[in-house]
Amino acid sequence: MNHFYQEHHKLIEKYHISGGTPREGGGGEYPLQDGFGWTNGVVRRLIGLYGEP
Repeated sequence: MNHFYQEHHKLIEKYHISGGTPREGGGGEYPLQDGFGWTNGVVRRLIGLYGEP
């Protein structure tokens, strides 16, 4: 996921992580979204505590 973030400068809701480099995922009830509610909040808090990776 770090590779995807470094390339696209954003977090996304779903990742396909089996085999090779993780990439954006898909499927489900709605189109892929940037971030995901609580995930964005947790990441912002961690960056605030520990700085950028």
